[in-house]
Amino acid sequence: MKQELISVIVPVYNVEQYLRQCLESIINQTYRNLEIILVDDGSTDSSGAICDKYAQIDARIKVIHKDNGGLSSARNTGLNVCTSGGDLIAFVDSDDWLELDMFEVLYTNLKEKNVDIVCIGCYQCYMNKIVKVNFGKGKLYSGKNLISEICEDGYYNPAVWNKLFKKSIFDKIRFPENRYYEDAFLFFEILEKIHSVYISPETKYFYRQRKTSTMNKEFNDNILDNIAYRELFLENAHKRYKRLIPLMSCNCKMGYFFVLEILVKSKDIKRKIELAIELQQKMREGMKEVIKSGKVNFNRKIAYVSLAINFKLYQYLFELHKFIKKLSGKQNILYP
Repeated sequence: MKQELISVIVPVYNVEQYLRQCLESIINQTYRNLEIILVDDGSTDSSGAICDKYAQIDARIKVIHKDNGGLSSARNTGLNVCTSGGDLIAFVDSDDWLELDMFEVLYTNLKEKNVDIVCIGCYQCYMNKIVKVNFGKGKLYSGKNLISEICEDGYYNPAVWNKLFKKSIFDKIRFPENRYYEDAFLFFEILEKIHSVYISPETKYFYRQRKTSTMNKEFNDNILDNIAYRELFLENAHKRYKRLIPLMSCNCKMGYFFVLEILVKSKDIKRKIELAIELQQKMREGMKEVIKSGKVNFNRKIAYVSLAINFKLYQYLFELHKFIKKLSGKQNILYP
């Protein structure tokens, strides 16, 4: 079988500690027909020099040095280079690494299943443990209900780093810049351009969980993009995928909980109070359509009811918190 060219886009920014492991896992892939595009996004450590050194070792590597613009900007720079060349596109984050047969497995599945996208499982790698995450048991999605079925099954995550894409998907698609969760904002846009997806049961991508990840950062308004993309999902459901409204409404509530959890880290008391009130109101407004819906399967109903219980507990704790603060006469720093 003739090997088509896979363009592998690797955004690089201040990852000197991890970059060599990442690059070694790419250049030693059993699938050899690769174009490896390293986009040095204005690194201030030795990452850029490491990229240049590997380009001297392997002729398949192209290095682009640019001013810092963020992950989306780096990925878009790579897309602008590779979409005129490669047949297929893959993304790898520069602090992660791959099983050496990952691209071979992805490519074989893409050709044998005749699909537009192949998704593979990952290992979430923490400091003291590795957790295997499979996104499915081997399932092909196609036809007019492709998006609804993918969302309802929940095996396809929005991340681009564990997938192989046909090049044409990104002909007119670029990542939104100055956003967190940039992959998620493209979720519907990508799926609406394709005819089929295969979720592979195999696990080949090592996804490093670093202390500098979003969950461990000081709160800032960029975290609100976690809500923004979920609300975009709900908006798409209302416009074109009515059966997904309960699911996406539930998804929004999860985003509100997520942001509230990180919100407590904020040192801006006024902003903290404003957002807490706003998020509480959003949760109240949306829960009824989740609980009353009868258009979801049993497992989803269980998930919705569980979330509803959590929401109710949150409300009770909120009221208890206010009551205790009132009794103590102390300022309530989270809520007015």
